[in-house]
Amino acid sequence: MTELYRDIDHAYQLKLCDTERSCIAGRLAGVGIHYDHVELPSVLFDEESRPDEVIGSYIAPLDRLMANMPRVALDVASVPISHPRRDTIERELMIEHAHDAVESQLLVHGAGILFMRASGVVFALSCEPGDYVRIPAGLRHWFRMDPARSFRTIRFFEHETRPRLCHRGGDMRGLFELVGQKVRATSRGAL
Repeated sequence: MTELYRDIDHAYQLKLCDTERSCIAGRLAGVGIHYDHVELPSVLFDEESRPDEVIGSYIAPLDRLMANMPRVALDVASVPISHPRRDTIERELMIEHAHDAVESQLLVHGAGILFMRASGVVFALSCEPGDYVRIPAGLRHWFRMDPARSFRTIRFFEHETRPRLCHRGGDMRGLFELVGQKVRATSRGAL
């Protein structure tokens, strides 16, 4: 299940604030992040599947996502559970960083948590297959793979430009705890 958490009191505990996809999209839109959930066809791949096979299998939902984008280059990032450098890749993904261009991703296999620092608040999006996120240039983020599953995502590069790092921060492993309590509502909305 897709879930959105956020840092309420800057105590490194991110509290569950939404599980409804439309509400998640609205909250993230408020800080400039586009979220959508896309229905994906049921496709089975082995760990050796080529990127063109993966992209070709999802062409209909990809065409819908790219309809309003400028020229786009696509690639596939895959990290099988048996990858010999999985620990190194995970460590790199958990470094807080930002890119000089828009970064968009569609998770097609596996699960993980995308952490994003926007407007001084840390959000954590627990992702499942079909979750699409478009992160604006300069927004700091990091990703925790599900340690028990392989991972595959299709990445979108607008204007056919691969984003470069414009910020590289610290190792974020173990800093934020996800707390499963629903955020309480107030007369001014959810905290």
